[in-house]
Amino acid sequence: MQGTYNERTPFFLLSMTEQQTAQEFTKDTKRTPMKKSEKIFLGLLLLAISAVLFIRFVPVSFIGVDVVALSPGSAPTTIEKINIEGTDTFESVGEIKFTTVTIESDSLTIWEWFQAKNDEIRELRDREEFYGDKTKAETRKINNFMMQQSQDTASLVAANYLGYEIVPEVDGAYVIEIVSDSPADTFLQLGDLIVEVEGTKVESPKDLGDAIRSKKPGEIVSIGYKRMEGTFQTPTTDQPVNTEEISLTTHPTLDNTGFLGVVIQTPLAADIPFDITIDVGRVGGPSAGLAFALTIVDTLTEGELTGGLSVATTGTIDQYGNVGSVGAYAQKAEAAARSGIDVFLVPPAGFSIVERISAERFEVRCVSTFNDAVIELSTFGGNGIEIAENLELPIPEKSDPIIDPNDGYLTCAEAIAENNNN
Repeated sequence: MQGTYNERTPFFLLSMTEQQTAQEFTKDTKRTPMKKSEKIFLGLLLLAISAVLFIRFVPVSFIGVDVVALSPGSAPTTIEKINIEGTDTFESVGEIKFTTVTIESDSLTIWEWFQAKNDEIRELRDREEFYGDKTKAETRKINNFMMQQSQDTASLVAANYLGYEIVPEVDGAYVIEIVSDSPADTFLQLGDLIVEVEGTKVESPKDLGDAIRSKKPGEIVSIGYKRMEGTFQTPTTDQPVNTEEISLTTHPTLDNTGFLGVVIQTPLAADIPFDITIDVGRVGGPSAGLAFALTIVDTLTEGELTGGLSVATTGTIDQYGNVGSVGAYAQKAEAAARSGIDVFLVPPAGFSIVERISAERFEVRCVSTFNDAVIELSTFGGNGIEIAENLELPIPEKSDPIIDPNDGYLTCAEAIAENNNN
């Protein structure tokens, strides 16, 4: 019976014919040298693969580009973050959402950088301009503080809308930003609480601003402040006041005007007759203030403040109900759209951007105040005006529709007119 050959058969066990066959097989299976063209092709292929892997996975900072990218985050439902105790609450069919942004920093790759440069939904910013002189840890602390302040202010605005007439207690103003090489940079730290200027109690940023702007460059100003071990911690009543006499420099944009070089945020403490706690996890910043205030009113009253719709918002809110600009509108609008909202309430500065990003996926309404938001929602069937009527409170009025391009203040009327012209 004729044997069979494979590469594992010992050569000495084969017959002469099989040995000859094996030799021919081995000769035929030897690797032939690669041609020069094949070597070039293989080299180029490996080079291309290496380049793709480099661009896809290497951080953009490796090639000297120091940027951060802002991308759409999420649009959480606010009521899931709020707990109210000590009074009656009511469930709603509609929902109010706040919008977030994802910040891609150290993890941003070269490929993602290329994509972001040509994507309106993602925004690239210089890292130094974005973080300033603050470390990421300091920025996180400031954002957490401002988020807490937006929650406290929202609770105050909502309670006042429902007729509680609560006057907040103010004990100074926290330092949230210091200009490099400014007078403030020589003695203040982030989180210090400024309580006095020239012996007068500080109860708002305006108090400090007016006092400093009334001085000339080179004049000496007395600043009283408290410093706690933990940043943005509330001082005790017996906490000593540190006093520093500092010479002012020249304001960068106002001639013959003193300059301290500090940005402050006034903390609010309001005695609300029920308990409101808001937990948003690791989300920071003040941009959810309007959403919080609307949700609190909706939860404390029967009916539908939203008209039963899914509503997203962005915008800070102060104790008087004014809605402030926040930025990153394109990213927030896209996050809201992906969550399936019906209406987006936005401050004037972001109206045209959100209107463009919406692409008719949701309705966009401009709001400058809390009352504006209530009125706009009433056009969709919301009961905010009815709430005021039932409580025999003043009917909310829309903010002044002034169009004055020289006053430095953008109103909803101006934002809508500008958008229509474009």
